[in-house]
Amino acid sequence: MSEPVHIPEVLESDENLPPDLQRLRAFASLLDEAVRIPGVNRRVGLDAALGLIPGVGDVITAVMSAWIISGALRHRVPTPKVLRMIWYVIVDLLFGAIPLAGDVLDMLFKQNVRNMKILMQHRNRRLPPRRTSEIAASVTLIVILLVGVALLVLVGTVGAIIWIAAQRN
Repeated sequence: MSEPVHIPEVLESDENLPPDLQRLRAFASLLDEAVRIPGVNRRVGLDAALGLIPGVGDVITAVMSAWIISGALRHRVPTPKVLRMIWYVIVDLLFGAIPLAGDVLDMLFKQNVRNMKILMQHRNRRLPPRRTSEIAASVTLIVILLVGVALLVLVGTVGAIIWIAAQRN
């Protein structure tokens, strides 16, 4: 009899996960894969829908995505992986500011599901999850960083619009 094959990309079923990870997995799916687009075999979620709201939609979803990053901190995902997760949210935030291109990116680059996979693959199962009080300062700084990037994008967008308008005169 042969040895069972181990495929690392296969994630645990929800029944084997702690309740907070079950909620995070459902949340990531809601943000990125809630609805199937008929005829294209693609799924989109709340991230793409809110991204259609100019100026604030991508900021809202970036802050919502911080919940998955807080789950990574809680479950002791290594710092380089958490930084990659933050980077994915920032990329989504930056490109989300570009009309149409940002909406297409939301359909193709499912950063919440991707971040959830990182969390699931790299969480430390040997140690108990951290308490909320242990990660609160880090999560607060991450949210401040995301809002700061969003404000820079907003200022840059307004500046570009003013510059383009000035060039037309």
